Amino acid sequence: MRLETQRDPDGGWYDRFVRLVDDNDTVVEDFGKHPTLDELRETERRCGERINLWQQGLVCYDCGNQITDRFAARSDGQLVCWDCATSEESREQGGLRTNIDPTKSVLSASKLHEKSLCDYVINVATGCRHGCKFCYVPSTPAIDSREEMLEEQANVSDPQRDWGNYLLYRDDLPERLHEGLQDKDFNDWKKTDRGRGIVMLSSGTDCYQDRRAAQITRGCVQELIKHEIPVRILTRSPNVTRDIDLFKKAGDRIAVGTSIPSFDTALVGALEPHAPPPQARWEALDQLFRAGVPRFVSFSPTYPTMSREDIQEALSWFSAIDPDVVFHEPINPRGMNFEICVETTREAGHEDAAAELAKLKDEERWAEYSLEHMKMVREEAEAFDNLHIHSWPDQRLIDLTKGEERNDLLSWKKEISPDFPGIPVGK
Repeated sequence: MRLETQRDPDGGWYDRFVRLVDDNDTVVEDFGKHPTLDELRETERRCGERINLWQQGLVCYDCGNQITDRFAARSDGQLVCWDCATSEESREQGGLRTNIDPTKSVLSASKLHEKSLCDYVINVATGCRHGCKFCYVPSTPAIDSREEMLEEQANVSDPQRDWGNYLLYRDDLPERLHEGLQDKDFNDWKKTDRGRGIVMLSSGTDCYQDRRAAQITRGCVQELIKHEIPVRILTRSPNVTRDIDLFKKAGDRIAVGTSIPSFDTALVGALEPHAPPPQARWEALDQLFRAGVPRFVSFSPTYPTMSREDIQEALSWFSAIDPDVVFHEPINPRGMNFEICVETTREAGHEDAAAELAKLKDEERWAEYSLEHMKMVREEAEAFDNLHIHSWPDQRLIDLTKGEERNDLLSWKKEISPDFPGIPVGK
């Protein structure tokens, strides 16, 4: 399918009607004048084919120039060229400031192979509306080194404190990825033993947090599976089920998962204030299970208030959707974000949780809790014949541990995740 434009004889040179036609020149969709990016992307999803929006005769809503390179959407969804997009002011609605992300990179190498997750990442936006208080992303160079850009694009004064209040989209990412993958051979990509060349969406934001992010994600996934590149998707949003049709086409070259640290809805809601509740995430996994899509669970970060019974209950829910792997990690008291976790739980009335979290500021107490939880999760998983636990021991925890316990942690750290069975291990 392709877009076809026809000039309006009663209008100006760039006043055009837009329609989608198939290979037989049959009109699939008549958009009229100035279709929004949302309309174009949703039509693309309904038809099951990606439409490259570069050099298709589309014009900028603001200046009338033809879209031949980078583009974005205005706050009202109208398609604009890059020059006009970069002159847009941020928009605030419901406490969330949105704008476009000027980032030039498309696909980046990642150290997440150390967790057996991937070798490369694609982030469809900068910022995240979920606002998880324990999130490490604001302290990474991807955010920390871009304070000037964030202030200019979204009036962000403190990237850590403002986390959850700003979101900058990368609307033309599918087109730029398409261009970047031309004449590239995946067999020549650098691959680590544990990363296996997998591309993950997303490590620095939630790739399905809203419809606009989901549209960008779908386009990127379509490009990757077209080139038979393995894809891992990690999200907290049930929106992920909108693309089950695409995931089924990818077969065993995709794994789709969600993060569920606990089924304590109130406490999860305090620490992840704008994210969907854990039960809704599980229900999304259940839909993936029934559709036969490869799936995983990120059981992280587990809280120090969780008992053995709490962990056993969570694992029983996970077992019901038969995941390929359950990744596990205890909460890590690093940086300012941990102070925010303690403040938030206390302000939300969870005094006991706040007190337990505060105790983890003591390194020895944190090491004791982390080791206890990692052992407990692995022990309780033995009661289920379909749960494989992949632990994520922090290097600091390994350094604080001795003897057999240290050897266990080192062994767990070197393990390769059992999902993606068809992707060979090695460079």
